[in-house]
Amino acid sequence: MPRKWAMDFTDNDTVPRHDLPKPPGYSEQSSHDQDDKVAKKNVDQTLLKLKKAKELSFSPGKNFMMTAFMLWMSGNGVHIFSIMITFYAIYNPIKSAVTVQQAFTRFDDPKFTDADKTTLLGYKLMFVLMNMLAMSGALYKMSLMGLLPTTASDWVGFIDVPPPAQSASGGVLG
Repeated sequence: MPRKWAMDFTDNDTVPRHDLPKPPGYSEQSSHDQDDKVAKKNVDQTLLKLKKAKELSFSPGKNFMMTAFMLWMSGNGVHIFSIMITFYAIYNPIKSAVTVQQAFTRFDDPKFTDADKTTLLGYKLMFVLMNMLAMSGALYKMSLMGLLPTTASDWVGFIDVPPPAQSASGGVLG
């Protein structure tokens, strides 16, 4: 009596290949489930990358409050410490905004759809806008310190002196 779990592996050309019995442990359902799991994992990876890109796009806004506190603590006087703090508060957002492509390269994926690419572009724009917001705080600080030319008297050096309308000369009394 042959065993139930025994398989006959002899070459049998009379049986068409599509009628061969399925291997032990194989089921059509588990194969489709694995494909669905792989597809869902790819979608999850895409959503995770977009979520991390969103977090990065709002990170300059989170740093803005700390920068604003540092600017406030440095005072409005024109001192080396307050000038250094203000310079770095302007320099860092400009540097970040210029290198936005490098900051977001880790989130770029060739599997992205057009909608995902548009969403990523929106996050890049938000990143640049948040950096400009952070820089505006530093520019306001510079205007409080008197380092920005915001009044008419700051531009007096560029006004041409008009020619005199009259001239007077002294005489000799004799």
